Amino acid sequence: MQDQAVGQSFSETNEPDSTPVLAEGPREQEDPIVRLDRALQRISFALDKKKQSQERQGLEVQELAANVDALISRVRDALAQTDSPEDK
Repeated sequence: MQDQAVGQSFSETNEPDSTPVLAEGPREQEDPIVRLDRALQRISFALDKKKQSQERQGLEVQELAANVDALISRVRDALAQTDSPEDK
């Protein structure tokens, strides 16, 4: 009897949570277009999110390059100031 109980609980745990979908039998036949539209919206959203992420990374690289350029300029200015008193 324990084997039967394990078998029943095992099959119950493997079943997907499709009880609400089965309850909507006639409506399920109308849903493919709606489901496809939702899937396409999710795909579109994911692509937009990826594009925004890539744009942000591009902006971060540009900001980093600008900061490095500013740092180089400051270092050159500092070196020029230290060189000037020695030349005098």
